[in-house]
Amino acid sequence: MVMDPSTTYFPVGNGDTALIELSDGCQILIDCNITSASEDEGDDSRYDVRAHLLSACRRDQSKTPHIDAFILTHPDQDHCRGFDNMFYLGEPSKYGDSHKKDDLIIIDELWFAPRIFWPHDGKLCDAAKKFLKEAERRIEVFRDGDKDGDQPGNRIRVIGYSDNEQLKGLDEVITVPGNEISVVNGVSKTDFSFIVHGPFKKDTDSEWSQRNDTSIVLQARFSVDGVDRAGLAFFGGDAEWPVWEAILDRSDDDDLLWDLFLAPHHCSWTFFNDVPQEENPDPKTTSLDLLKKKTKGAAVIASCKPIEDDDDNPPHHAAKEEYVSVVGSKFFVTMEYPNSKKTLPLRFEISAGGPVKIDPGDGGLSTSLSGLIPVVGRPQRYGR
Repeated sequence: MVMDPSTTYFPVGNGDTALIELSDGCQILIDCNITSASEDEGDDSRYDVRAHLLSACRRDQSKTPHIDAFILTHPDQDHCRGFDNMFYLGEPSKYGDSHKKDDLIIIDELWFAPRIFWPHDGKLCDAAKKFLKEAERRIEVFRDGDKDGDQPGNRIRVIGYSDNEQLKGLDEVITVPGNEISVVNGVSKTDFSFIVHGPFKKDTDSEWSQRNDTSIVLQARFSVDGVDRAGLAFFGGDAEWPVWEAILDRSDDDDLLWDLFLAPHHCSWTFFNDVPQEENPDPKTTSLDLLKKKTKGAAVIASCKPIEDDDDNPPHHAAKEEYVSVVGSKFFVTMEYPNSKKTLPLRFEISAGGPVKIDPGDGGLSTSLSGLIPVVGRPQRYGR
């Protein structure tokens, strides 16, 4: 089945849940903060993410639900809440009637960055502990050389460094930050890839390292109808400004361009400065430089509650103003879309001319971010 690739951002309060769907039907979920519809029939502000994913995901011949890949950017609860209730954890051959009754989804391939866990083993929420246990189970299956290690439900992709003693023997499934990966769930993609920007080695080794400093950071690249990099989307979990400064310093310009930018840490001021904004209102120059890597018509998505002009952080009102100064009206808050009374997923289809926001309830109408669907409306991009 050929379909338009897309990226969907779900309204889950201060938390992240983003779904990438590719032209061949491959689905990649980045983080989860699983919410269900409110029990109050008059409250439409809570979207049923669980029902959406179950409806959208692929099912095998036995009607068992699957998702191609799940990527956890870091183990904070608002990025993995509901993981253990939404997904099946354990040997896939033991998936039984009780699991099917609960409609638990099998994750064909789990993406795991050990570095995001090592400094925080004693501070993990229950869902993060379940994720870690499942990742370790899959690693042992691979290390044992079991033929089932390459089967859906056992596959593992490790983001890390092969010279690390704890990752010995995993070279075949390791992606080192700074490299491009185009293989998802055992299938090589010709129209999609990730540039893996982090985490770096120093994120754990340095004294200032915190959990938010060890987020997986990705640039997703979509090619459509022969147009290379027709869509570029950044995902960075809760990475704070020093991480983005390091990424800016060590990356080629092509690897920093973006059409869609998920505001780190739910539109927190920490993307711009680690000093509270009331004490220092000036954003770091490097953060502003990264935002300048936007393409024509680029959009920023804040996965957070409605943003008020108050002391909250996140979301932070001054951070919103910084983003708006860069993208204007193309700043979207998930819990305000299409309005705060009735929230719906924010979905962008990737066309040859760039991302196109699919407006809900408009009879199929859509809005091109650049205002131009034709390829000529896209900036020219050069190879590495």
